[in-house]
Amino acid sequence: MARYPRQDDPKGKNIIPSVTEIISDCTNSSGALTQWAANMVVEWIRENCSPHDLTSLREKEWIVSESNLNEARFNFHKVSQKALDIGSEVHALIEKYLKGQSTLNIPISIEADRAFHAFLQWQEEYKLKPIALEQTVYGDGWAGTLDMVCMLNDKKYVIDFKTSKAFYPEHRYQVAAYRWAVDEIEIPKPGANATQGSGILRLDKESGLPSWHDCSKTFEQDLEVFQAMVDLYFKRHKIIAKKVFG
Repeated sequence: MARYPRQDDPKGKNIIPSVTEIISDCTNSSGALTQWAANMVVEWIRENCSPHDLTSLREKEWIVSESNLNEARFNFHKVSQKALDIGSEVHALIEKYLKGQSTLNIPISIEADRAFHAFLQWQEEYKLKPIALEQTVYGDGWAGTLDMVCMLNDKKYVIDFKTSKAFYPEHRYQVAAYRWAVDEIEIPKPGANATQGSGILRLDKESGLPSWHDCSKTFEQDLEVFQAMVDLYFKRHKIIAKKVFG
């Protein structure tokens, strides 16, 4: 996960943790990840090994060699990297589109193309006016890069894009941190307007459909959870805390 140089240290000698690193460190997702990794083993075997179909058997038997098992064992790495690559493709496409740059003739995966069209479908339903894209924001000992600050139906929103298969509570904590940071940066400026909302836009890379989750109502609660995670993170990592805070 990315780390960032401190604002007062642009050369990067001292780095601070990212929002996603803090949330991941404080979230127990081992059970779900273990099951997912096991599922990826089964998926690889089904897709790459020959079924030994005997009519006398009620179920298929799969012919699996030792080399097959070695390939299947690490399939989750490939699947995970592919998902990251698709997410990067989608973010790049959206950024180009919103900056008025051409997205034609760009070689992309089928999944990224579906997710991008999900974004196009969604933005047509709202009065979307981008204010900032891919902006790095800072908190007390942490940093992160938000996807978009925009006007959405004439209200100022902080939005994060996801291409995951589902919406998770951790997504709310992440966008709450970004929203708080945006207001900390901009409110002191003359004429700046406070952010009125925040949300997660999940772009399904399989169905090509958008799923909008407005997190505005739970912002204060989500921010409290994230701030508690920050405290826990630095209590658990004393060496990092010393480097960050001295």
